[in-house]
Amino acid sequence: MRSARHLAFSWGLWAVYALWGLYAQAAIDSAAVVPATAPRTGIIAGQHEAFRAYCTTGEGAAAFAKLKADLDRDWLAWPLPADPVTYGDPTPSKRDTDKTTRWRAVQDLCGRATGVAEAATLCWIVTGEERYLAKAKELLLGLSGWRFAPDWKSGDVPGATDIYYNDEAHFRLWRKLPLIYDQLRAQLTAEEKQRILAHFRERGTRSARWIEEEGSISQITRTSIAADLSSHPVRFMPMTGLAGLALWDDLPEARAWWAYAYKFYRDQFPPFGGDDGGWAEGNAYWRGTFEHAAFQDALLAIGDPSAYADPFWRNSPLFALYNVQPYLHTTFGDASNAGRFNLEPVVADYMEHLARVQQNGFLRSYAALCTDQRTRPVEKGLAGLNRTYPVAAEFLVRNFLASGRPMPAARPLSDLPPQRHFADVGWVSLHSALGAPAEDIHVTFKASPFGSFSHSHADQLAFILNAYGENLAINSAYREFHNSPHHREWTRQTISKNALLIDGLGQKAQSKAATGQITRFEVGDRYVLATGDATKAYATLQPKGRVKRVTRDLVFIDKHYVVLRDRVELTTPGKLSWLLHSTKTIGWLGDDRALLEGDLGRAALQVKLIAPGVTWQAQVKDHFPVPVDARYVSGEVGGDYVTGQWKDHSHLTVESATPAASFTVYAVLFPHRTVTPDGAAVRLAFVDATLTPDGELAITHAGTSIRLKLTDDSIQVR
Repeated sequence: MRSARHLAFSWGLWAVYALWGLYAQAAIDSAAVVPATAPRTGIIAGQHEAFRAYCTTGEGAAAFAKLKADLDRDWLAWPLPADPVTYGDPTPSKRDTDKTTRWRAVQDLCGRATGVAEAATLCWIVTGEERYLAKAKELLLGLSGWRFAPDWKSGDVPGATDIYYNDEAHFRLWRKLPLIYDQLRAQLTAEEKQRILAHFRERGTRSARWIEEEGSISQITRTSIAADLSSHPVRFMPMTGLAGLALWDDLPEARAWWAYAYKFYRDQFPPFGGDDGGWAEGNAYWRGTFEHAAFQDALLAIGDPSAYADPFWRNSPLFALYNVQPYLHTTFGDASNAGRFNLEPVVADYMEHLARVQQNGFLRSYAALCTDQRTRPVEKGLAGLNRTYPVAAEFLVRNFLASGRPMPAARPLSDLPPQRHFADVGWVSLHSALGAPAEDIHVTFKASPFGSFSHSHADQLAFILNAYGENLAINSAYREFHNSPHHREWTRQTISKNALLIDGLGQKAQSKAATGQITRFEVGDRYVLATGDATKAYATLQPKGRVKRVTRDLVFIDKHYVVLRDRVELTTPGKLSWLLHSTKTIGWLGDDRALLEGDLGRAALQVKLIAPGVTWQAQVKDHFPVPVDARYVSGEVGGDYVTGQWKDHSHLTVESATPAASFTVYAVLFPHRTVTPDGAAVRLAFVDATLTPDGELAITHAGTSIRLKLTDDSIQVR
């Protein structure tokens, strides 16, 4: 019988030859851009003097001084941590709150260890002081002694950073260790190199194998989830390529890793987005493109003209610009910050970086909207060092890389169209005052061909409405930890969205088949129209053939009124539910009217339903049917990244009293201020609407009269 070591080595050789065969042409192309001399990552050969000047007398001086001071005060004496031990069955579905805490603790340790090693390396490069080199080497050598393939069934044993056990812990090691080695290589003895490279060969081989097994990377195509892909393996591709570039001269496997990643970014990326710049998993996971941008930055550093060159990279920042406000608000998809997202300092800094790279003044103006008072990431030094990434040292290097490019002049965001259709992912974003958050009415609408897969939810045809700096109609979606009871049974489900239910059922969660499509996007003088079709999504939980049509038209009129038209056609009668969610109690006023107040009490949303022949039964609940984990609500568990609050929401369900096979439901939504800038109360008449005999929607409100004629083929607003 062959030994485990022999099997691992054999698989390693097979992996090299297999990847080399799959990516032979990519290997030729990618090899052509690799510099002749190491280091090839981070501070590349020939740039060390310029980096020293940048960190001592240039733009990076303050950030470097903070990094160095933190390292001197808190971390130079930090002892080498022991190899973390296991914590039972690592299967994600088996995680409860306690196991999640231990799972994250291993990630925190790895983030600290590599963060300190990275900081010590940069301090040595800038100062030349031996104590920093000694610290970096101590950690590099020590972490290269950690074990793999733990037998967790036998108890708590070392090896918890193996990618097959805790992929996130491995990620926080492998994305940095080869790059640290790339800077320290010349300072290592032959014996030290041998020890480190033996570990790197096994860690890198296991990593590449896991990524292909779990993510089917070689089968991925751009703007498609048809392959059996997974979010984490996709996110791990940048470090795979950078490890290959860093170890180009050291391991034969490295060249295959580089070619593997190079082809992925040249020909296959992004699977969750496309040329319009969208990201199907939502804005919180769009932030994960920062990691992919690290590969683009490496290409930029070595002079590859493909860096940031394709349409996705040019348009990706617009996915934030159009969908992320400076204030905390809900968004589609998973969001860890108590269900909220905002223009965080890390996002603002990324926008400034891309403003330089792309010479785009709009991105500079968007970054300037950031009001989040948390420390800018490049200025954090080693404060709060944990699993969070990227860290200050990485931003310091990234900013150095772009420092030779001028910051473009700011351009007003009002010069951009106030609406954008991200056709690649089926998102529509509408604004009344793009770039002026305190004045803006912001509507997001979704019908996505990516289904409810990965970090997406069962939310086809859902909308989110924010206005005047407040959350009004929200995505009621918390995720304390992945696959928690609340996350699984509420957040991912259609019932938590501003959407529809048929006989109490929505769309299948975690399904590639639960798809939608934006079938119409039209901009007129007084309106923007988007039509979404979610027939396939609703069919996933209904008897085969029962659902003939589920569509929603959304019309934004005069940059103020939002009109919805829902069309549902069934082969057998059923009851229809119309859903609305808010942070504060929703008032059902009777006469088919609802009123909700914004989370800050300065804005409100009037809602009027119009559905001739339909009698509605309304119910408002001010609690979750599946509670949020109490330890998160109390603050016992969480982190400094949580700036939102875990609070109950209000949920309005308006259900048809009798079943029908066909429904046409209009809703008119009117957001408005409830107080003037000086604090005086605003009193407004309630919006009203009726359907005329010729099928026009007649809206009357405070002296305003609007007529909307909407069919499947045409629209008239007068």
